[in-house]
Amino acid sequence: MLPSLLSGACQNRDRYDCCRQTTQYKVLRITVYTRLRNATGLAKAALQTILRARFGYALLGSMLVASSLGTSVRAQQVDPLLRADFLADPLMQAPRDPLLPELAVERDYSPLEKQAIATDLDQLDQQARALLASGQAGEAFALWRRELKLRRVLDTNQEFDAIARVADIAWAQQRSVDVQLLTLRTRELWNAAKTSLGTEREAQLGGIDMGEPEDSLISGAATADIATLNELANTFTTLRDIDSAVEVYEQLILLSSDRPKTKTAQQLTLAELHVAWFQFAEATNLYLVLLNEARTNNNTAQEIEYLQRLAHTYQAAGSLTNAVRAQTDLLEIYRDQRAEEEFPELMLAIAQNYRALNLHTSAIDYYRAAYRTAQQFEQFSFSAQVLKDLGELYESLALTDEALGAYTLLIPVEQQAYNDYGVMNAHDRVGQLQRRQGNDFEALKAFQRALVLATRLGVQEDYFVEQIESVTPSSLGSAHSQ
Repeated sequence: MLPSLLSGACQNRDRYDCCRQTTQYKVLRITVYTRLRNATGLAKAALQTILRARFGYALLGSMLVASSLGTSVRAQQVDPLLRADFLADPLMQAPRDPLLPELAVERDYSPLEKQAIATDLDQLDQQARALLASGQAGEAFALWRRELKLRRVLDTNQEFDAIARVADIAWAQQRSVDVQLLTLRTRELWNAAKTSLGTEREAQLGGIDMGEPEDSLISGAATADIATLNELANTFTTLRDIDSAVEVYEQLILLSSDRPKTKTAQQLTLAELHVAWFQFAEATNLYLVLLNEARTNNNTAQEIEYLQRLAHTYQAAGSLTNAVRAQTDLLEIYRDQRAEEEFPELMLAIAQNYRALNLHTSAIDYYRAAYRTAQQFEQFSFSAQVLKDLGELYESLALTDEALGAYTLLIPVEQQAYNDYGVMNAHDRVGQLQRRQGNDFEALKAFQRALVLATRLGVQEDYFVEQIESVTPSSLGSAHSQ
């Protein structure tokens, strides 16, 4: 049965206090970035191991990539002349690029002329790819910069499509200067899009057609604009300009206000982006909004999903009290749905959080409940983990008899899981505790059983021989005489 402390789980936003953690999370994020950038060799490897254990592979991966390239991006400043040239209007420069036809009079290029230019630019892209494949990265990106600049002559959407394409390559190749140049130009496109979106809103409010600003990715067609802004947000994410990506997603959420499914998808994507960059308070605020909507709509499936995401985010942030609140809310739903097979993993997570919070009585209650339900559903791996954790907790509280009981139970559970290595370690734990209590004969038996398994597995044989030899002979003699 569920522990009594499950009763009456609160289901409102006030149950969680994530908004108070913003500064703490930002400090954590900055600290992680700094340490990853400054650490080297074994120190960096050790730090990565710690971070991986706490935050998982996905979050650590994004931090490692960002910290490694982030250092070079800051170290390499863009040459002002290179920056000015890349951002300049190619039609305003003299002399014009040889790929741009000279015109006798001032006019726009015709469709046929633009088609010819586009063909030439496609060839530049192919040449750049060939250069990169042959190891000439500098020459390749020089061609790509030329191509991207000239794409502006065709139209803004074609230019942006090319930027999105090259952004992936620039980041993968760790071309910090090119990443900065692409970011600067993408921000210009985003600023123009924001102006266009503002103009569109003003026109709608005034009931008049004010037209679209020049060089805008925004067309005024909602479906097309949502798709374009999604690609823009993805490109900012690729370039690791997270603040700009967040801005775009926030605009997307506003644009999707009359499209509930699209809006929800945008909110989830934005929350995931926040999580990936250790912006936990912002992520949890979004998840709480979605959770309240799911509860209002009596959508249990979504409520479960958002509670799972909340718990994961709080856990990653180290906000264990909030994680427990989300987990106990989730447990209540599973109980109402009679989904008892979901109990063991969740109860184990709650117990571990209570243990980390030094709420030992609650931790023990949940460990015991997790063990019972895991055994009921033959989830032996969870049963084993519960007993190991519980034994360690009892040991830390100097409850040796209780710890010995947990480790003794662990032996058959590991056998049920066909985990000989786990059985060996369980015998070792029992032996250590028995010796600590002065029960040398019982300790000897435990170590001998462990040695049999160690020999079969081909591991730690010398260790268990040492443990056997360390048992006091005099105590063994007295034990035999009794």
